[in-house]
Amino acid sequence: MAKILAIDVGNSNIVVGCIEEGSALFTERMETRVRRDQQTLYDLFRDMLYKHKITPAELEGSILSSVVPDANALIMSAARHLTGKPCLKIDRSFDSGLDLSDYDSATLGIDRITDMTAAVAKYGAPVLVCDLGTATTISVADGQKRFLGGMISAGIQLSLRALGEYTAQLPELCAAAPERLIGADTVESIISGAVIGQAAMIDGIAERVAQELGVDRVPLVLTGGLSRYVIPWLKHEVSYEPELLFAGMELLYHRNQHRLAALEERT
Repeated sequence: MAKILAIDVGNSNIVVGCIEEGSALFTERMETRVRRDQQTLYDLFRDMLYKHKITPAELEGSILSSVVPDANALIMSAARHLTGKPCLKIDRSFDSGLDLSDYDSATLGIDRITDMTAAVAKYGAPVLVCDLGTATTISVADGQKRFLGGMISAGIQLSLRALGEYTAQLPELCAAAPERLIGADTVESIISGAVIGQAAMIDGIAERVAQELGVDRVPLVLTGGLSRYVIPWLKHEVSYEPELLFAGMELLYHRNQHRLAALEERT
């Protein structure tokens, strides 16, 4: 397989990677909120490639997963300029191998579809995916690969920021690894509550999902940058997939080549 430029636009960060045969050859991050024009984005993408000794000519194409619609047009234009081909933007009508008929897909985040596409392909179904980022999203597919939905809550860093902003005497902290369950001071207590509290939530939800589906256990897959703090405190067996989204993007790119052909015909 050839290399694919993959761009994931989240609420806090844009993560750019180059995917080949299921692996990310590199990933680079930049803030979503910083305004950039098309030429600046093109230069950034090109420089990322050269930094990792990859040339634009090696790219088969590009694909975009985004939960920030306002960013899409400029990013897709820059990616097209770089690869010479239209950029595929994942939407809810893509062939993902999932049955979305039991969920209101009009409100379903593209990142959740993409994560679940990769998780089902690797671990089968049923499966439970937890993505720990700005928000913590928990997604469930049953044994028939039906996307049932899940849960969404404030992520660890967002919770820490809210405590610092909306309380008079608690400091605003950055996510970190707790040293102990029971915090010995205010800082330790806040970190423990945010991180170990998240682990306890995931453990509890995993048990309840298994009961809901009538099975002994559901494979639990964690992804997202804050997972590393939570995993040591989980009681359930877990598979950590830091590149789950990129794996899903590669699968969706190859499953939906007919869309690329249609885009090229229109242009």
